[in-house]
Amino acid sequence: MGENISRAAYFSFAVGVGLVIGLQLWPDSTQQALGNQLALGGLASNGLITHVQESEGRATRVIIIDPQLRSMGVYDISQDHGEIQLKSIRNLNADLQMLEFNSGGISPEDIQKAIQRQQ
Repeated sequence: MGENISRAAYFSFAVGVGLVIGLQLWPDSTQQALGNQLALGGLASNGLITHVQESEGRATRVIIIDPQLRSMGVYDISQDHGEIQLKSIRNLNADLQMLEFNSGGISPEDIQKAIQRQQ
């Protein structure tokens, strides 16, 4: 039972931190839109998709995807201290416009340039 509470606490804390960080980085119009959605119906109506990965001896990884903004954030939560580290934030718009891709190590800027060349 305690393990389930701990997992729920990690998840809730990660979502809260993700929103706080996101609100600091997003433009005012996005902050207002997100605030309006939260006021109308809470996080569930915002349509966030979350995934939690747990591995023995490693930090818990929380992935949060916002389909409306087409972006995702990845966080690691320390098993020992509960410290949350932002690992990456990425806008997926350019990624999802590519016709094909099957390789590693390409930056979002390179993807955007490739899409612009295709148009």
